[in-house]
Amino acid sequence: MASPQDWHILGAGSIGCLWASKLLKKRQQPIIIVRPPKDQSSAELKLVDLDGAVHCWPVGTVTAQTLNQPIERLLLCTKAQDAFGAIHSIANKLADNCQIVLMQNGMGSQQQIAQAFDQHTVYAASTTEGAWLKAPFYVCHAGTGSTWIGPITNKAKQQDSNFPCLSDTVFHVKNIEGKLWDKLAINCAINGLTALYDCRNGELLTSEKYRKQLYRLIEEIIAVRKALAIPAPDNLQQIIENVCKSTGANHSSTCMDARQNRKTELAFINGYLIRQAQQSGIQTPVNNALMNDLSEAGILF
Repeated sequence: MASPQDWHILGAGSIGCLWASKLLKKRQQPIIIVRPPKDQSSAELKLVDLDGAVHCWPVGTVTAQTLNQPIERLLLCTKAQDAFGAIHSIANKLADNCQIVLMQNGMGSQQQIAQAFDQHTVYAASTTEGAWLKAPFYVCHAGTGSTWIGPITNKAKQQDSNFPCLSDTVFHVKNIEGKLWDKLAINCAINGLTALYDCRNGELLTSEKYRKQLYRLIEEIIAVRKALAIPAPDNLQQIIENVCKSTGANHSSTCMDARQNRKTELAFINGYLIRQAQQSGIQTPVNNALMNDLSEAGILF
């Protein structure tokens, strides 16, 4: 039986398993909500740390059907396109005072959930941590980073002094939308290109062809944010180049999804940017061309 202080994690992908390992390192007991038929009551979670060390912990697992207690703290780590349906599958198990943290790539899913669950204490998170799954419940930490959490429902904003603390590397911000837009810019510039060319992040800088396209995307992202009056860091291009360098040997999650013919999150990344621009009468020819090329290549979004 979990205590009210334990986190339930919905989504057993790379980010869900990474955050489960972070909580386990703090001697907390997260419970991972999995899809049927994975109905065992526990699993062994393995983490390969950045230094190569392997850690193993037993971790509790439940399904939406076998969950028999109210959820007081929920970390939603599904893909953006699955987030709304996933949280609805356990909506009747959420305690009235449940703290919900959304950790999706891109934008759009957070706003959709905040609107539907406005009576709850809902936060959004933006992270630069990197991870990938070697096998189910076997996660490799691919890059250290920072995580920001901020309120997105009125109830969360009213109770913001009691914001959820996941780890020492999590920072609390009142305006999480700015951080979400910064992460969106990084993903808009990197993810689609790496999926299109099936390349590692670092190759976007080492190939002249890829680098030119990367810079054109960055220029358009900056122009869109300026037109929408969304402040952008002065050194956004440098930030994105640094991400390409620091994760140079990694494949983006979008690239990995495309490789395995899975639906990508691009509708919530470049697609979101395009939709926001269209609503304000702003043209996005570079992002449109990228999405067309991805579609013609058979990449799903």
